[in-house]
Amino acid sequence: MKLIQLLFITSIVFISCQPKPGENTETRLREENFSLKRENDSLRNVVLNLQPAVVPDTISKLDEAVKFTPNYSTFTGEHALTLQWISWNEPGSATIEKTSNGWYKISGSQFSKNKENYLKINGRIKPINDRELEFDGQIESRIDHINNGDPCIKSGTQKFVASGNRKYWRLENMINCEGNLVTDYVDIYF
Repeated sequence: MKLIQLLFITSIVFISCQPKPGENTETRLREENFSLKRENDSLRNVVLNLQPAVVPDTISKLDEAVKFTPNYSTFTGEHALTLQWISWNEPGSATIEKTSNGWYKISGSQFSKNKENYLKINGRIKPINDRELEFDGQIESRIDHINNGDPCIKSGTQKFVASGNRKYWRLENMINCEGNLVTDYVDIYF
């Protein structure tokens, strides 16, 4: 009897773990990833709506973030640059210089302490509005435990967006060269 129950439970688990007809693992993981991102953004909004008596420091910091918009008169100069696999606490830097026709030159990098992992950006960038940037150039990253340690190169036109309360523009193309299983957060700070 126990053997029959064990076989029954095993078959149910096996059947439930099988992908649905036509379901692609990459597609499913991409959908889960974006779903988690939306959930994270909605949780941030919940924190914003909390009463100040609950978490006064967090609310005041988030309120400042909501009021903050980039100042394009100070768009040129040095900006912090990060890739989460390297560090958010020890950013690299990107230099933005005005060129012509609304475009700016951007170049920068972030390196890990051992210099084996890196993020490099080189190209031109243009504000679309106060929350979006158009980028044309190359973004290269190398993380030793991702993509077999090979560099991931993204070339061509890309978009950076500062969504919600963020004080940075994030590269919209977040899929690493390894595939849909790895998400890169490339951020340029205001």
